[in-house]
Amino acid sequence: MENKWTEADESSFNCLEAIKDYQEKQEEDKIQKAKEVMESSHKGQFRNNGITPYSTHPETVVKTLKLLGVKDSDILCAGYLHDVLEDTKYTAEKIQDNFGATVFRIVNELTFDDDITDEQYWDGCQSMSTDTKWVKVADILTNLGDKGEKSSHFVQKRIKALKILLNGINLNQIDQN
Repeated sequence: MENKWTEADESSFNCLEAIKDYQEKQEEDKIQKAKEVMESSHKGQFRNNGITPYSTHPETVVKTLKLLGVKDSDILCAGYLHDVLEDTKYTAEKIQDNFGATVFRIVNELTFDDDITDEQYWDGCQSMSTDTKWVKVADILTNLGDKGEKSSHFVQKRIKALKILLNGINLNQIDQN
């Protein structure tokens, strides 16, 4: 029995390709929208040096996620938006409405109160979902890589958090669409 490629097969294939292209465009648009929301929400804010626009931090987090092999649009959106609840007037409801439940969940898991203890911070890292851990790892790597002086406590707290986070994810088995 000979397998032949028919016009119907080609039509089905073309339709599937068009759907895939459409979905990829939707995902790209969603990521771009997250970047734009981050930029407008953090407008006028600066990193600790008082010179560098704050938006460079989430941009570097997303670049780090991509270097780690992350392609999932929800994780990349959360990378851009991970500090908006803590540092801006952009609301949880807007994240949920504009980016969906998964992005909201990740951003919410990444949002800590300012007055928590180190132990509460580490416990929070331990209990994060895998998707959230990816963003937190990229966030910590970005913060540690920033120029400028860092206290020993700042560094040690984040190194311990990285150990906790990396124990909970497999860098070789990224399931990132």
